[in-house]
Amino acid sequence: MTTRPSTRPSRDPAEAGGPSPETPWRRLSGPVVALVLAAGLVVVTSSVVRGGAAFRLDDLVLASTPGRGNGPAVPDLLALGVVELATPALSVAVVSALTMALCLRTGRWAPLVLAAPALVLMSSAVLLGKGLISRTAPDVPGMLGGDGSYPSGHTATALVCAGVAAELVARLHPPRRTPARAAAALWTLLVAVSLLWLHFHWLSDVVGSILLGSLVLWLLLRWPWHLGAAVATQCLHEGRSRAR
Repeated sequence: MTTRPSTRPSRDPAEAGGPSPETPWRRLSGPVVALVLAAGLVVVTSSVVRGGAAFRLDDLVLASTPGRGNGPAVPDLLALGVVELATPALSVAVVSALTMALCLRTGRWAPLVLAAPALVLMSSAVLLGKGLISRTAPDVPGMLGGDGSYPSGHTATALVCAGVAAELVARLHPPRRTPARAAAALWTLLVAVSLLWLHFHWLSDVVGSILLGSLVLWLLLRWPWHLGAAVATQCLHEGRSRAR
């Protein structure tokens, strides 16, 4: 007697783009990772405010990079291009347009519920940090230094916007999860390196922004909220309703 293979769709949440099954480690890792990111952000910010070890590392990186107009022409132009593309206003506009397009395509508001809190929280935290911490940017010829160098708005915006886009792709197209997250990490790294290469920011500005952006994404997407799961759930229901 032979048995027919089951044709029922998989109920594995991970395959459907939904949240993975809870395990003791996953329940513990949520608050632990959030605490580590928050502690790192506090340490870096405190060092910047007090002029501690962060300043010594900043000077070391500044001396090891050429700065705008002082290095090879091709890397200089590439770095300038990356920084221009990573302008916070442009990054937010692109992710907002992508989010609204997905909302219209799916007929659901879940993508907006994912993106809006991340963008608002990130922007508010960066503006608050720049307003409270008076820090002068590196002296670059042809650039206005001024205060408000910490944290780096370019870096934080690049990380959060790329992270939101990667989460949307991962939830709507689970097989593309790894490439999407890798692309988000690579873009953030390119922005950070470009800012340091051109002397547009100190190392601690960039590191603090990476910790800030990572904390925002972790709190909203992994613990305690799972805003990305709503995208997968709504789209899964939409696909089932259309199949009927």
